[in-house]
Amino acid sequence: MNEAVKTVLALVLGGAATACVAASAPANLVVSNESPTLTLRIAEGFAEVPPLRFPIEDLTDVERRIFVEADADRRIRRQVIVQFERVRTGSDFRFVFPSTPPRRFGEQVYRANAFLFDEVRGAEAAPLREAGRTRAYLAGRGYVQPRYWRVGRLARVTDPAGLSEVIIFYREAADADFASGPPALDAGGGLPLGEAESDALFARLAAAIEAVRG
Repeated sequence: MNEAVKTVLALVLGGAATACVAASAPANLVVSNESPTLTLRIAEGFAEVPPLRFPIEDLTDVERRIFVEADADRRIRRQVIVQFERVRTGSDFRFVFPSTPPRRFGEQVYRANAFLFDEVRGAEAAPLREAGRTRAYLAGRGYVQPRYWRVGRLARVTDPAGLSEVIIFYREAADADFASGPPALDAGGGLPLGEAESDALFARLAAAIEAVRG
C-alpha cells in the first residue's frame, strides 16, 4: 500500500471514529437505530445543515444534527439541535443522571429544563465545547446568530452502562427581549425560566419536533 492510499484510509477511518449516528434519512428526519433507537421529524420551515462532529477532550464524541429557521438575510430565528454523545474508547467517563425533573417526550422520559442562555459568553468561556464549536460552525456557513437564546432542553442516558446520551434542544432567538440592556444572568450565562414560560416553550418544542419512534 503506497503512502497516498494510507493517508486517505487514515482520514476515512478517523472520520468514521468520531461519527455517533450514521443513518441516512429523508429531509428533516433524524434517525438513530442504536443507543438510542430514535426517529425525530423536524417541522417544515427548518433547514438542516450538515452534521457537526467533534470530541470533547478525551472524554466523549459528539454529533450535532442542526436545523435552523432563518430569514432571507440568514438571521436565525429558531433552531433545533439533536445531540448524540458517546464515551470515547478508553475513557472512564460515564453518563449518570436521573430523568429529573421529568418530562415525557414520545415514548421516553427525559430530564427537562428551560432557560435563557447567553451563548456568546458560553462560547468565549469554552470555545472547544458545544456553544463555541456550534457558533463558529454556523458563522462559517454565513448565518447570523443571536446572542441570547430561550432554550428548552431534554436529555436522557440511552444505555444501561452510561456510555451514551441524547439531548434535544429547541431554541428561540431572544435578543429582541433585551434591546434596552442585558438580562441578569447567573455566572454561567444562564437563567431558569418560570413554570408557565417553560410549559409554553415545551409546547412549542413539541410542535417543532415530532417523536416518530422512541
